[in-house]
Amino acid sequence: MNARYADVELSYSGKNVSKQIKDFLENITYTDVASGASDTLSITLNNMDGRWMSSWMPSKGDRMKAGLHGKYWDVEGVAGKLNCGEFEIDSLRFGGMPNSCTIGAVSIPQSEEFNSRKRTKTWEGITIKGIAEEISSRAGVDLYYEADAIYIESIEQNTQEDCKFLYSLCQNYGLAMKVYSWKIVIFEEEQYEKREAAEDFEINEVKPGWSYTTEVAGTYTGAAMSFTDPENDQDYMIKIGGGSRILELNITADSLVDAERKGIAKLNEENKKMTTMNLTVKFDPRITAGSCIQLKGFGRLSGKYYAEKVVTKVSGSGETSMSLSLRLVVNRIKSVSVQAVAEAKEKEQKEGTEYTVVSGDTLWDISKRFLGNGVRYVEIYNTNKEVIESTAKGRGKKNSGNGHWIFPGTVLMIPPA
Repeated sequence: MNARYADVELSYSGKNVSKQIKDFLENITYTDVASGASDTLSITLNNMDGRWMSSWMPSKGDRMKAGLHGKYWDVEGVAGKLNCGEFEIDSLRFGGMPNSCTIGAVSIPQSEEFNSRKRTKTWEGITIKGIAEEISSRAGVDLYYEADAIYIESIEQNTQEDCKFLYSLCQNYGLAMKVYSWKIVIFEEEQYEKREAAEDFEINEVKPGWSYTTEVAGTYTGAAMSFTDPENDQDYMIKIGGGSRILELNITADSLVDAERKGIAKLNEENKKMTTMNLTVKFDPRITAGSCIQLKGFGRLSGKYYAEKVVTKVSGSGETSMSLSLRLVVNRIKSVSVQAVAEAKEKEQKEGTEYTVVSGDTLWDISKRFLGNGVRYVEIYNTNKEVIESTAKGRGKKNSGNGHWIFPGTVLMIPPA
């Protein structure tokens, strides 16, 4: 396959400086993040004649725009431009020998109103979009909102910067937020996950050194939380999903609907790290953070992945690469059941309750917690003898030692107290 190159297009304070910078460019790195962090631009320049720390020295706070034009692609005539957006210079670094200058810039406005001033305010009777509109107007940036209308009865912004408060608010309700080219962009990741893949990659198109990780620890098959409805003081038990790996939640909410939405958002946020892939491919401007990639030829690792972060590097000679941080797209858990706590307690008293063993548990401690007396561990063992013994043998033990050996992840039925 032919190598792919890119020309750097750069404007500084509204003026195109691509030609002036070309002979000094050592490398440029553009980091594109889907949500939760600022996009960044890093430009390293040759400073042997000292001009970048004298007459050509840039100033912090100045704005620049960047774009990358692809050339020498596999298919004749197929190229494209990656518009990196607009940035504000945030840092300058000089070093030697050889003498160099590195310009660091961020896509998030460094204005006092948006990114520095800590604000205390109670927002009442408003939607997330309404909050975002006020914050974006105050920061002097545009707003692109692509999500449902989510009503907020009351929420406190307590000595927080507008930027951090708005991101935290979006995360609590399962929305993604980024700042791109002087726009606040708020969207539902699930809708982006459903889109067609921007590009397919076979395993032979991926550079050596890729890595794949999948794990159970810290991921869940369901969630549970108790909630008191402020409208009627009724206590409820909310369950999301099911299975044995249950995330216990403690959420403050305005209503049952509000609690359900926040619980679903928290559960699926935790599960994002379940299966991840990091790899490097040739430059392709169709790939951006928030787009999907279809991986093929990886056996059972193949599938549709969502790009959390894309790092594009261009050398002074124009050689390029893209490093992708991906997560496997999986069905989100959204099934919810709600039961009044009084009814739930009555059911537990009749049928008992389920408990999933965690590291450090003993039957004696579990018995004290649920049955009020450690001696009653025998009741738990007898109720769950089959699963306790089979699990112990699966872990290489001859037997469980009458319940002495229990292992994390084992689901026990606790008899009624």
